Parts: sequence; C-alpha cells; structure tokens
Amino acid sequence: MSEPIIVGVDGSRSALAAVLWAADDAARHTRDLRIVHVAAPLVHGGRPYERALDDAVREEGERMLAEAAALAAASRKTVQVSTELLYGDTTEVLRAQAADAAAVVVGSRGVDGFAGLLLGSVGLGLAGHVAGPVVVVHGAPTIVQGEVVAGFNPDDAVHPALDYAFEEAGSRGARVRVVHAWDAPATRLGQETIAEVVRERVRDLLEPWTTRHPGVKVIVSVARGNPIAALCEASARADLVVVGSRGRGVIRSAVLGSVSHGVLHYASCPVAVVRPPLRAG
Repeated sequence: MSEPIIVGVDGSRSALAAVLWAADDAARHTRDLRIVHVAAPLVHGGRPYERALDDAVREEGERMLAEAAALAAASRKTVQVSTELLYGDTTEVLRAQAADAAAVVVGSRGVDGFAGLLLGSVGLGLAGHVAGPVVVVHGAPTIVQGEVVAGFNPDDAVHPALDYAFEEAGSRGARVRVVHAWDAPATRLGQETIAEVVRERVRDLLEPWTTRHPGVKVIVSVARGNPIAALCEASARADLVVVGSRGRGVIRSAVLGSVSHGVLHYASCPVAVVRPPLRAG
C-alpha cells in the first residue's frame, strides 16, 4: 500500500483549506487521505487516557473529522478517505504520524488565530523535523496558476525541494519556476551581465532534473537581493512554493534556516518544506 497523505484538522477555516489541498494532492498521486484530529487526553494520576464516548471534547473532535471527511469526499470522490481521533500533543502526534506518510498537510492558522494548528507552533514544529514534505496551506484555494516555485541554492549538497517541486509540477501539468537570489558585492560588470552568468549556471545545475522530467517546463528566475523577498514575490503567481530545510539542529530556526522560516510566514500560497533524506549509518 502506498503511503497516505495526512492532514491535520482543528475545525478552523485554514484546516479545511488544508483538507481540500490534501484531497487534490491525494487524487493527483493516487494516494489515500488520512484526516487526523488531535485532542487533549484526560489525565488521571499523571497518566493520559482516552476520553469516554459521551465526552464533549471527543464528540467535538469526531464532528470535526466527519465534516472534514465529507468535504474531502465531495471534492475528490475517487480518493479513499479515513479519519483518526488521537490524543496528546498535536505537534508530537503529527510528527509520529509522518513516519509513514507521503506528506503532512496543515493549515497556517488555528481556531481563534492561536489555538490548534497555528503557524509558529504546529506548522513550525513539523517543518524540518520530519522526513517527508510538510505543507502549510495559507487560506482558501485560489485560481490555478499552473506554476510551482522552488527555491534553489547551488551551494547546497542536496536539493530535496527540487525533487518535490518537479514531482508536484509533473502531477499537475504545471511548470517549475526555479528561484535563486544571490548577494554579491558590486563589480565592474553590469547587473544584467551578472544575472545572465548566474542564470546559465543554474540552468546547467538543473540538468539532472530536466532530464528526469522532460515534460516539465522550467523557468529560471535570478535576482540580487533577499531570497525570502524573491520567493514571496513569486508566490503571488504560484500554486505552491517549495523550500528545503537544513534537517539539523534543535532550535526551529536552526532546522529551517531563515529563508524557509520567512517564506512560511509571508508566502501568498501553500508552502512545502522538504527535509533532506536521512543518511544511512
């Protein structure tokens, strides 16, 4: 059985937008969709317990799951949908669920703007901490743009963001816009000349991906300046922005890096953060 796409819900509009995004992605990749809600357990004697069938918190969680499942089924009838009510800390539970998932999808803001799946708690607690892609969905679905944006740093040893971006673009019939921003001191060469040199270098480095995905159109965008600004500007005309994470460190910003962290907060469309694969040994 292929790995499912997991989406976390908390009853917020943002979470329902995440459900629609996840259902679409599951349909494109012929994967099952698992909808998860995490509730606080009852604690007695210092030990956590599941809530009783008639417990109000459990009933509300099951209502949220039923609502989300109905939305997913109505949106994509071919997708096999399941739901699961779990207990514990939302971030920790979703991290554990991610172990057998193709991707984990969450909304950018939770109920009341701070509870549940708030970007800064759950979203940032997942991004960069799990092996697969973590997708944070901002707002409701918009008009399809036909473009996936990928951040690219030629100096990185691995490029999981490119792998995921090309796969997503191929499944969508979309193009990939590879964005690279550099910050270099001024030289005698004009900015246009430097930009063209950098653009050609990026095109050369992209050859492995263009060879593996010959049907995907690629646009290379380069600019001198802040990569967060460049990616967020491109996000206004994209269906998805994909960035990598460093995959190391304990502090969230050290795991994500400033670029991924900034894009998660300010992009106009869903953002996927993809961690480098774990090294064997």
